[in-house]
Amino acid sequence: MTQIEQARAGQITPEMQAVAEKERLAPETIRDEVARGRMIIPANRVHLAGRLEPMCIGVAATTKVNANIGNSAVTSDLDG
Repeated sequence: MTQIEQARAGQITPEMQAVAEKERLAPETIRDEVARGRMIIPANRVHLAGRLEPMCIGVAATTKVNANIGNSAVTSDLDG
């Protein structure tokens, strides 16, 4: 099962527990944010055999992603 599937089933995974300790948040907060889709715990299955340290990205986390992808004809000037 994926992290989101387990979170939606009400389970707290070892990865969620580890992230909670790093982020200084309650494990229930991590579970709830993952279940709502507001936080992710990325992990590539290929890398799981190594020493992959769980981390999170999301609204309640210290790591956030903000991306503005695309262009705006009003404010962009391709000619410089």
